[in-house]
Amino acid sequence: MRLSEEERETLSKLGTALVGKSSISGICAYGSKVAGYARGDSDYDLILVCKRFREGVRYKYVDSPVPVSALIVDEELLWEDARTSYMGEFVAGRFLNAYEPISNEQLFRAVELEYKKRVLMEALLELSSDYGDFSRHLLVPYDYFLFYKLSRRAALYPPATYSYVQTYTCPLGSENRAQSMAGFAGAAASLSGRAFLKVGPDGVRVVPEKLRGDAFTKAQSIFTGTTRGVTQYAIHGYAGRVGLGVFRREAQSKLKRMRENPPPLLELERPRSLLRLEEGKVIPDASLLEKQLAGLLGFDRYSTKERFIGEPYSTTRVLTFRDSGREASVVVKTYTDVRSLKWALLGIWASATQRFSMAPMARLDREYGMSLRLKAAGLSVPSVLAVAPEERVLVKEFVSGPTLASVIDSVFKGKEDGLAHVSAYGALLASAHEKGLAIGDAKASNVVVSEKGLYLTDLEQAQPSGDKAWDLAEFLYYTSKLSVKEDAMRKVAESFLQAYVKGGDRPSVAKAMSSKYYRPFQPFLTPGMAKMLRETMGAYAYALVE
Repeated sequence: MRLSEEERETLSKLGTALVGKSSISGICAYGSKVAGYARGDSDYDLILVCKRFREGVRYKYVDSPVPVSALIVDEELLWEDARTSYMGEFVAGRFLNAYEPISNEQLFRAVELEYKKRVLMEALLELSSDYGDFSRHLLVPYDYFLFYKLSRRAALYPPATYSYVQTYTCPLGSENRAQSMAGFAGAAASLSGRAFLKVGPDGVRVVPEKLRGDAFTKAQSIFTGTTRGVTQYAIHGYAGRVGLGVFRREAQSKLKRMRENPPPLLELERPRSLLRLEEGKVIPDASLLEKQLAGLLGFDRYSTKERFIGEPYSTTRVLTFRDSGREASVVVKTYTDVRSLKWALLGIWASATQRFSMAPMARLDREYGMSLRLKAAGLSVPSVLAVAPEERVLVKEFVSGPTLASVIDSVFKGKEDGLAHVSAYGALLASAHEKGLAIGDAKASNVVVSEKGLYLTDLEQAQPSGDKAWDLAEFLYYTSKLSVKEDAMRKVAESFLQAYVKGGDRPSVAKAMSSKYYRPFQPFLTPGMAKMLRETMGAYAYALVE
């Protein structure tokens, strides 16, 4: 308890005197006296819940024996405000922060639970709507729900910002946060039987396919928020029917708060900075990307240089940070609709063979998720350093080395020592396929040959239970496009397939021989090259060679 027994007894008597003992359902204190940032002249803030209160909701101010600002509310209206925002959360919203029941604690805890269940659902719907399937990767900590709602309330009623900042930065700030988080943890536990929610000790994860936040849901959420703000202001005006002296005192208090201008609280300004990932950091504002990456890499003062890599339409760049003593590089990939055009055209081109994911957020979801799965399977992929989902940006470590495509070019020029890397790639794909993981875009240009081995990049089309035959066909046919060097390509194909079939997946090689896999590449292959590749695949598919 934050209040002394003497304070509790005084407030209980005062509350009962205001509405009558027979009418009262419960009394609780909240605000600065409970949260721990009260000044000497601060009022005690009370909520008095009454049975069948005719006025619905009403403020009453008392100066003696102690200064009290009492918010009197009908019990049924309070429940409706918690369940449906009937009063714009004018009363229920006060249970976001620290409060202390004076009588009928069970009532207030139950109202808090009902309210926080709704807040939790609203927040998850919004995340699912904004981030789509990528939202599955987020750990949403319990304090996110607190600051998600506080930030919206502050936007609707800016004078409240002072109270929110003080509540969570005062000496009791960590205790206040823990109390609110406990309420959200209880709300999550009460929803744990629902298929869309995975509940843990530190937060929750959403299953987006069970909780689809579509455009209609988002629009409904925005409308509800706007309506809620209007309702809240209307209720505030209705409840605060007071004399001129009280009005003047409130106005002066609010003006003083705004002048004090407390230091900003990051969680309140950017609640999504609290979101977590299994690997990498969530950066909620892409304008802060460079600064936060510099911090992650240990740079204070630095200069940067960038260059684009990959094909002409690529939106992937290498960002290099430098100071006087060292430099470090990262790969920054932006999933844009322009790049989606590439996959749309490829989808038409290879429609009978392979379906490509085109939506930017879906591609980000695949690349992030499959990076973790491939790494867990023991394969080498660059580590994820950060994600800025608002701008659909993924940041990975930079792996130095040539691409496998450039190594194969050297094989075509007679440097056959590069065939060892081709064999290594065949073994790598066999390992991924054996674990049920397909790469989706298995071109040699998406493989980096580093000193530590082969690294898989560009995983935005990778997926579990994908088409393994497509991986094989794409690598072989794409590598040989517009080439007439059949002898060199035969050595590449044999090195690749010999290593691949040691994993035992000859049926996938046989499937890759199908004309449906050959047809998308046919315009770019000479008849002789196509014939040689299919014969080589057949030899390894049916164990004619080892």
